[in-house]
Amino acid sequence: MNPPTKVFIVDSDRLALVTLSLWLEQHKDFEVVGTALPTSKLEQKIRESQADLVVLSLSTVGIEAVTTLRRVKHTYSDIPVIILHQGDAKAIEGPLTFESDAQLSPDASLKDLVETMRKLGLRQKVVTGSMTASMLTKAG
Repeated sequence: MNPPTKVFIVDSDRLALVTLSLWLEQHKDFEVVGTALPTSKLEQKIRESQADLVVLSLSTVGIEAVTTLRRVKHTYSDIPVIILHQGDAKAIEGPLTFESDAQLSPDASLKDLVETMRKLGLRQKVVTGSMTASMLTKAG
């Protein structure tokens, strides 16, 4: 059995942050290793958590969202970032689409989120070399 994917969640809405965190903790494939508001100490919190994957939930799409994504990707280019966004998909075109690893709309189900997280979490483990050859054979 593979170790759980370590997930760090970023959201500007405290209630949504807690809700998503509690929901993900019910899945054996994931371990929520940290949560944060998009503040100046975000990069430090991600580093301390040793996350495999970051979920960036955006209640509003704008320059703050782009800035937060760029800060995370600049500091941790090897950690996949999934963007959960609210509203029209056109709002995330440009930097948010090209600089994130996946984007999910409000229409996406929690099942879609879990499947995306599993795929990106598996890729992260392969990239960082924490999987053995036998695990790669089974995964591929």
